[in-house]
Amino acid sequence: MAKRKVKKEVPLTRKQISRREKERRQRLILLGVAIAIGCLILGVLGFGAYQELVAKPSAPVAKVNGVPISTQSYQKRLLLERMNIDANIENMRAQRSLYNSETDAFLLSIIDQQIQQLSLQRELLTDEVFLDQLIEEELISQAAQREGLGVSPEEIDRRIEQDFGYSAEEPTPAPSPTTGIITSTSEITPTEASPPMTRARFEELYSDVLSALQEGAGLSEAEYREIVAAGLLRQKMQDSVGQQVPTSEPQIRARHILVDTEEEARTVLERLDDGEDFALLATEVSTDTLSAELGGDLGWFARGRMDPAFEEAAFSLAVGEISDVVETSFGFHIILVEERDEDRELDPQMLDQRKREAFEVWLLDLQAEAETEKYWSPDKVPPE
Repeated sequence: MAKRKVKKEVPLTRKQISRREKERRQRLILLGVAIAIGCLILGVLGFGAYQELVAKPSAPVAKVNGVPISTQSYQKRLLLERMNIDANIENMRAQRSLYNSETDAFLLSIIDQQIQQLSLQRELLTDEVFLDQLIEEELISQAAQREGLGVSPEEIDRRIEQDFGYSAEEPTPAPSPTTGIITSTSEITPTEASPPMTRARFEELYSDVLSALQEGAGLSEAEYREIVAAGLLRQKMQDSVGQQVPTSEPQIRARHILVDTEEEARTVLERLDDGEDFALLATEVSTDTLSAELGGDLGWFARGRMDPAFEEAAFSLAVGEISDVVETSFGFHIILVEERDEDRELDPQMLDQRKREAFEVWLLDLQAEAETEKYWSPDKVPPE
């Protein structure tokens, strides 16, 4: 059997050793550069992901007296508002389909106007105006905290149940699950007769809505409950401010005669100067058909209910005095004041109006005193 020849290794020359060492160093350098570039790329990608997923969402879109409103919170609320408006538009269109275009033209025109208003409202969500609503909400929250007002978990539970039409005390008709998303300011309304709402049905609907909120706006149940709480807190502050509104004001009871031209009004004045009865004349010539049937009687009213020019003239008259011609957007008036009471109780409708006005003034004062910083920009608006 032939012996296998063993190849003898030839010793490397100094030149060869030097070249191999040089090549090894070059490979190490290239490897180091590749690793550095890879780390840099990963760093850039990681920083970008951090910016998009952590930094930007948590960065404030506004600060209210030092309290931040995060971009993420703003975006979720805006998405929720979109969902609500879209659900309302869908409901309006569903209602529209129930009417006949020939016999219900007037009702259809009203529905079309409402749809148009909702569509415009949705377009305005891309503006900075929506942020002002969240700032207002934060201001109310801070004011409520100073007043010692809060909302309990039980109150939130009751409000959510109410929004869904469920009552633990007495079964109520169940709403349709297709009526849309609800918030603290919009309620699910039945679109057709349904069986009484049971606890199991309520929980099923509530679960469906929570799923829709999570999918459409990224809202958790805790965040949804915070929105409901904010609505309750606003109502509590509105009630608190409303309690300070006086329930009585100076009021007058007056009659008027309304005509279309100043010439007609001058003729009415001449007939009154000749001794004709105001009430009979109002019944005869006044174009305000509702009051004309009552001899022009407008009943008791406080300031803020009539046209400003009309009120200015009416409240300047003494009892039994007849005004000169008063022009308003409705036409030309002759006014007679029959009674005056400097401290008459407001009717419920007027008192509610006074309370709303007081709350609006309170909010304006709150906004004027607040230190508000805005960092809003169009890129913070979530895409469709």
